[in-house]
Amino acid sequence: MRSTRSIRRAQRGVSLPMIAFAVAVMAVILAAVAQQRVRAANELAGRSLGSVLNEFGSAVELYRTSNLAVLTGSGPVAVTGFADPYAPTTTELAAAGILSAPLNLPAADYQIRLQRSPLGCTAPADDPCTVWAQTSLTNPILEPDGTLSAARLSSLVGRITTASASFSGPPNPAIIVGGSGSWTVANPDPGARNGIVMMVSGLGGGGEPWLRVGDTRNPNFQGPSVTGTQFDTPLKTVGDACVPQGAFASAANGIVYCNAGFWMLYDGPIVVGGATCTIDGAMGVTAAGASLMCIQGAWRDHLTYGVRSQAYYTHNTTVVQPTCGVGLTPIATAASASASVIIGANNPGNNTGSFEVAISPSYVVSITGSTGVQAGAGARALVTTACAPT
Repeated sequence: MRSTRSIRRAQRGVSLPMIAFAVAVMAVILAAVAQQRVRAANELAGRSLGSVLNEFGSAVELYRTSNLAVLTGSGPVAVTGFADPYAPTTTELAAAGILSAPLNLPAADYQIRLQRSPLGCTAPADDPCTVWAQTSLTNPILEPDGTLSAARLSSLVGRITTASASFSGPPNPAIIVGGSGSWTVANPDPGARNGIVMMVSGLGGGGEPWLRVGDTRNPNFQGPSVTGTQFDTPLKTVGDACVPQGAFASAANGIVYCNAGFWMLYDGPIVVGGATCTIDGAMGVTAAGASLMCIQGAWRDHLTYGVRSQAYYTHNTTVVQPTCGVGLTPIATAASASASVIIGANNPGNNTGSFEVAISPSYVVSITGSTGVQAGAGARALVTTACAPT
């Protein structure tokens, strides 16, 4: 039998120091889990707000580029539907169809400002002259203790792709630096607080008046080069098959024209049909969009140039003339002739054994033998029509 001392020793259990140690370890684990959950919640909140601001930034950028000419012009600046053209709101952007729907972002929570660059410039007198936009949140994104909420800010900025985004912070919260140091803007917050988020577009770049894929604007080129209505077509792809020869259309990266059955990128000059040119084979286009080619020293129609048709004609019939473009004249050429020698005392044909085809200035076909007598009734001439230089 065990002694009483042994039984008492077995009944002592876990000591108080061990319990205290276990509690401390558990507290550390729970604190780490809580911190992880807080960080995950902050990251989720940052991504959510970043997605909203990303859509916001896209709308502001489209508004900026769509109204660039008005916003940099010398006359009174007014954009229909916007009380202050240099400070659009989400409600105004949505009403104009630029924003899909008003964002769940009260007007007091954000600020949009557009400014001319250089300050006070006027287009086209000043070159360059553009407008850049800054969109900022009015409230900082901070932790309860007043420090920057790194998790929320990093997730938010990482979600924005439609503009260059950054935020104010140490060592100098009075300025906001973004774009890997390519732009520096004063903190719009009156107190220059840390954690003010800002999106910037158009700063340091050109005016970007060109059209983009997905643009809702219709081309309306107002210079002396192109009228633009002929380019209001579905986007074509360079290298794809096309008809008819000489047609023009729009592509994602420029203007294309149909040549030899394929869309090719166009970079030719604006020319006048019938005017002189120096490089045979060079391509041009009229202000109305017609494709021209330099042929024998003059700009001539590209669409109708060359062979137009081939057909068989009998004696004393008229060839159908093709319709030719500027600088070209319809012509008809006999490619071949066929006839039969008719044997017999009363035959109406020609028995000379050789036949000639002639086409008069009025395009009437004659098929005769060497003696000038009409060939037999079965005679045929293959005639090719074309549009050739005058």
